[in-house]
Amino acid sequence: MSAPPSPYALNATHTIPARSSVAIPLSASQKLTVINTHGTQVVDFWAFRLPAPNPATSAPSSHQVDLATCLSMSHTRAALLGLSPVAPCTLYTNQRTPILKFVSDTSGGIHDTLMAACDIHRYRQLGVPEGQYHENCADNCRLALQRDVPGYVLPAPFNTPESTVPDPLNLFMNIPVAPLSHALHESNVTAGGKLSFEPTISPKGGRVAFEALVDCIVVMSCCPQDLVPINHGGPVECQFVVEA
Repeated sequence: MSAPPSPYALNATHTIPARSSVAIPLSASQKLTVINTHGTQVVDFWAFRLPAPNPATSAPSSHQVDLATCLSMSHTRAALLGLSPVAPCTLYTNQRTPILKFVSDTSGGIHDTLMAACDIHRYRQLGVPEGQYHENCADNCRLALQRDVPGYVLPAPFNTPESTVPDPLNLFMNIPVAPLSHALHESNVTAGGKLSFEPTISPKGGRVAFEALVDCIVVMSCCPQDLVPINHGGPVECQFVVEA
């Protein structure tokens, strides 16, 4: 299945508004650059492989297409034997197939693959009262698909507001892994290690670039998190460019 039409023109700089999201169809070999405009913003990043065409189904305008094959953090860690990707490298799906090449990185190289996308349940844990809505990356992922590429949806169990979404690649997110004061075992000093939420270290205008290895849809959310310090206290916009 070829990539659907994109609402975002090639070779132009587009903005992801603070607390909002975009869904960007990419054809194989197209490149995507993500810019940390202010140097302070985390961007939750997903990629979904477009399924092979099925002559028995109608066009996405009248038939929902489940995006079941997605960029997977656990499978990418297994392939790279690392906690986070370092450019240049290849990123993998939940089917263990290549989906994106991580081409270059001028942001300092600090990205997270361990934390789930924020959702309304996370904000309840952080003290947001029942009945009060807080923007979150899980909802942003679903909303971006609905708005920018109608007909393409997350499969169950990721497709309801009460559910989570696949774990994203958290671009620019600084989650240090600290060893315990007394290692559980000398051969693995990070066993039982502590995680913490820290501000991004990206410089203003730091950027990462990807190349699509297959036809896919990339979704990005300017993380709305304002209750832990990952976004330096408040979400702001980021930018992106798609090139042929």
